[in-house]
Amino acid sequence: MRASLGVTAGQASWAFSVFTCTFLALSGVTGKLADRHGPRPLLAAGGLLIAAGLALTAAAGHIAQAVLGYVAVGVGVSCVYVPAVANVGAWFVRHRVHAIGIAVTGIGVGTIVGPIVTAALVEAIGWRRSELWLGIAVLLVLLACARATPVAARDDRAVVVWPVRHLAGDCMFRLLYASGFAMGLVLYVPFVFVAPMAVQSGATAIRAAALISVIGFASTAARILFGLVAGRCGVVTAYKATIVAIWASFLILIPARSFPGLLAFALLFGAGYGGNIALMPAMLGHYYGVNSLGTVTGAMLTSAGVGALLGAPLFGLIVGASGGYLLPTAVTFAIVTIGSIGQVLLPRRHPASSLS
Repeated sequence: MRASLGVTAGQASWAFSVFTCTFLALSGVTGKLADRHGPRPLLAAGGLLIAAGLALTAAAGHIAQAVLGYVAVGVGVSCVYVPAVANVGAWFVRHRVHAIGIAVTGIGVGTIVGPIVTAALVEAIGWRRSELWLGIAVLLVLLACARATPVAARDDRAVVVWPVRHLAGDCMFRLLYASGFAMGLVLYVPFVFVAPMAVQSGATAIRAAALISVIGFASTAARILFGLVAGRCGVVTAYKATIVAIWASFLILIPARSFPGLLAFALLFGAGYGGNIALMPAMLGHYYGVNSLGTVTGAMLTSAGVGALLGAPLFGLIVGASGGYLLPTAVTFAIVTIGSIGQVLLPRRHPASSLS
């Protein structure tokens, strides 16, 4: 895409940042809609929006059009992720943590398989036609899911326990939200910069790119592993363990200037990141109940929206200004430390509720 549109890496990175920001920022809206109407209409809408966005990007003659296409993809993904996860959380009672963990392993599998399939398609038919075929595949799969997904029984008379206005006044949720914003500033930085860091350390381009797959492998395995830990130790304890793993990985990243060091970072970061994704909905369900799980999960994800938009570009600016990675990695470690404190200190139960 960069070669075809004649843009720099920094300009091209906005497509990723805008997509991620859009997905996270709109999750509060789609989560609330899922609580009211169930996941099926949102899954169908998500398939249509993702396909349309990829088609628009495939026809792009300018980077602005490609970015607009990925805005549409972000809206589509926001219609898929939270509604699907909230439905799983509401469907399962005894094994909720395990069910959500297994369900979201699909993200990890996609992270592993997607780049391989996409690379093969691009080599065979070019990136524009690849975008079109990927959009068609997503559309067909999500329409099938919209038709086949069993919907958790809901009481139409039930009042959402935690609407957004109540969450905004809840001290614990405000702490979680502030922590989520700080974490959002750094969580997506590795996906953009770990490969360039490896290349600068002397690794080949293939080995450097493989670090992203390592994150995907570790993330996939951790979603199930931390689910098992949650079954034994409780979801709050397991969730805190994922935060500690993320924090420790950024501590490793500061001095990491060789491929083995970056590999260790990728493994630990992937494990913490994957476990965190798997356990966050279950953790929120533990504190706020499942009647409003879509609303609460969606609202929480919006906290990382601005961070996801600004994190990678800001990291790139610091790299350019400092001429290396020592200062940027130290700054990210300081930010992740701030974001981790509030989540590590979470109480066992919500102080103002008996929800479980």
